[in-house]
Amino acid sequence: MNHPPGRHPQNSLLSGVMCAVCVLGWSLSGAGLVGPAAAQTTGAEGPLIERYQAERTRALARRHLRQQGRWPAHPPARLPIPTDSLRLVRPASSSPAADAPPFALDDVRPVRHLERSWFREQFADTEWAFLGAGADHTFLDTTRTPTLRARLQAEFGDPTQTLADAPLDDSLTGRPQFEYWFVVNDSIPVQVMDGRGPKGRGLVVAADRAYRDRLRGLRDALLAPLREADTAPHVDYYYDERRERWYRTGFDGRSFFLSPMSRGDIVPGRRPRLDTVHTSETPAASHSSTP
Repeated sequence: MNHPPGRHPQNSLLSGVMCAVCVLGWSLSGAGLVGPAAAQTTGAEGPLIERYQAERTRALARRHLRQQGRWPAHPPARLPIPTDSLRLVRPASSSPAADAPPFALDDVRPVRHLERSWFREQFADTEWAFLGAGADHTFLDTTRTPTLRARLQAEFGDPTQTLADAPLDDSLTGRPQFEYWFVVNDSIPVQVMDGRGPKGRGLVVAADRAYRDRLRGLRDALLAPLREADTAPHVDYYYDERRERWYRTGFDGRSFFLSPMSRGDIVPGRRPRLDTVHTSETPAASHSSTP
């Protein structure tokens, strides 16, 4: 290609760039961007057109604040989410019990302390299925275990079995603080117990494995009265495996408590007595009863 004398292709390209910069500078002046702000747009950092757009946005923002004094307020926009809850939505396939029909209770018989041998013999061949606190954040999953224990006391009386009924020479690893045993609908054995003592939340429920797929509905139906039940005074022994320490724990009618004790004070086979005077006057040993 032939070029006019004294002109070079690179010189032509440079002239075109300089012309574009001049036009852009005129546009900035028309938008009110003069002085240092306009000078910065001609620097070497970043694409020139993007820097111009950013400066123009800032200039419009300053102009709006000078004229209006504040930013406009708009109502919150609703995002397209599958639910209004902040909880994670689990696929229906991962929780078959959630879609199961309610469990029909025709009869609920609590098993008393002296009936433990009969219960064990009657259901000696039972293969147990267990249900702990789930991720559905229901009342029975999130309420503190001490509160549920106090409501079980009000609804069903004393537990069927506690740590006081276990020989001290036996291994205490995994032993519940308390257990309520039931016979539901004349033939279904059910056990309700704590999972982590007074430091946990929710309850562990076990039943014959033939009802494993309906265990969630059975639990909800059996323990539904706890939602409206009162909190009744009671006291249990609790053994902290990590610290290897014994405690008295319960509810004295005014506050929940967790008091360290000596193993020598435990009489095997004898349940503790509630000392309301001692527990009520020991603020350091009590804790909140809020679910």
